[in-house]
Amino acid sequence: MPHNIKRTAIPASGYLYQTLVGIRLLCEWLSNPTRYEWVQFEADEQEDARGLDDIVAQRPDGQLELVQVKFTVDPFDPANALSWSWLLHRKGAKGKSLLEKWSTAAFRLGLDRLGKIGLPTNRRPDAAFASQLFEAKVNLAMLPEPLCKEVVEHVGDAQKAGLFFSRFEFAH
Repeated sequence: MPHNIKRTAIPASGYLYQTLVGIRLLCEWLSNPTRYEWVQFEADEQEDARGLDDIVAQRPDGQLELVQVKFTVDPFDPANALSWSWLLHRKGAKGKSLLEKWSTAAFRLGLDRLGKIGLPTNRRPDAAFASQLFEAKVNLAMLPEPLCKEVVEHVGDAQKAGLFFSRFEFAH
């Protein structure tokens, strides 16, 4: 499906989408003022959260909520699907996949410090990915063996992959 958004407007559309996700979180905070101690957008100074730092919020118990927002101009184009190929794609020989970036940040901070981690996106999951989601989380047992092996490689090992996907939520 063709889109009528100018190439120069694409980054602005992504930031607008990210801002709307953040506004939702701020509205939840307004409804429950004790929910967070602070909230940051583009939390670049949260060095350990790098990779999951679009929106970072700290709860009163010290737990962090990390939100990485991803926007695509045409979510109905199959090339822009929320898919394993998108999550596992590496740019260049030394590039890291999105899954590597996110899991690295989660383990760098420590899963015990994280109250919630996730990806809100307007990407629509392809059929294979959708079939492997259960209540917004990936069920590793549903992945075919070769794919599971590749996913585990991107996260580090089977134990880490199990822990990561038991916590990471996909909102689409």
